[in-house]
Amino acid sequence: MKLLFLGTGQDAGVPQINCYCSNCQKARNHHLLRRLGPSLALYNERDQYCYFFDASPDIKIQIDMLKKNATSLFFKSRFPVQGIFLTHAHFGHVSGLWSLGKECMNANKVTTYCSEKMDTFLRKHHPFSHLVEQQNIVPNIMKPRVKYPIEDFKIECFNVPHRNEYADTVGYFITANLRILYLPDIDYWTEQTIIMIEKADIAIIDGTFYTRQELSDIDKVPHPPIQESIELLRSIDTEIYFTHFNHTNPILNEAGNERKYAIENEYKIAFDGLIIDI
Repeated sequence: MKLLFLGTGQDAGVPQINCYCSNCQKARNHHLLRRLGPSLALYNERDQYCYFFDASPDIKIQIDMLKKNATSLFFKSRFPVQGIFLTHAHFGHVSGLWSLGKECMNANKVTTYCSEKMDTFLRKHHPFSHLVEQQNIVPNIMKPRVKYPIEDFKIECFNVPHRNEYADTVGYFITANLRILYLPDIDYWTEQTIIMIEKADIAIIDGTFYTRQELSDIDKVPHPPIQESIELLRSIDTEIYFTHFNHTNPILNEAGNERKYAIENEYKIAFDGLIIDI
């Protein structure tokens, strides 16, 4: 079983549209510095399955990335992804579902695992409701704190604080050979989310911003800054990967002091194409 980081950028990725900051310019000039929209693949070539976490706007490229790393999952015209676990309804995490509609690949009954509120959002709002009606996707409600057996792993979702304009937001806890936490979006750390990080062997968490000074109106899009998370989680014996980087984040600079400080403190910076054996 493996984890493949399909996209480690914030919803709009890096470079961001119509932005010419130093991070975006470097990413345009050097392909390996680009970061696609947020998504993660959990797959097993031996048992022939693959599940995505979130459906980013870059899903077409991310399917190709999966094919490059797990060729055996692709045969004939079968869509290689058996299901998609959705964290919430923001653009970068659900817009890839549109590519499953009849205008694109016209997928057949791809299971979308989600919360009850997210299920309601998908069924009541076009164009997602059309995907449901045409059975391109089949929403499957997951209740919080219930472990669901899927393939050879178990998975549960749990609610986290985030800007919930459309539905709610969840993180996922996977139990297999290792315990994996996937939590790319959160407004602030709570006692419960810190406990979930402590329980995990590997935690993949929100690294959107490095400090609270990156945006003038950062209070409108709150995320726990990496700088503060490093100190808060320092005593936890979990392998922690930051992901979901905004294009303003100085940690994107591989030679910068921010990146050096995180690595010196034994935190890991996820990147597109990174594979972890679990």
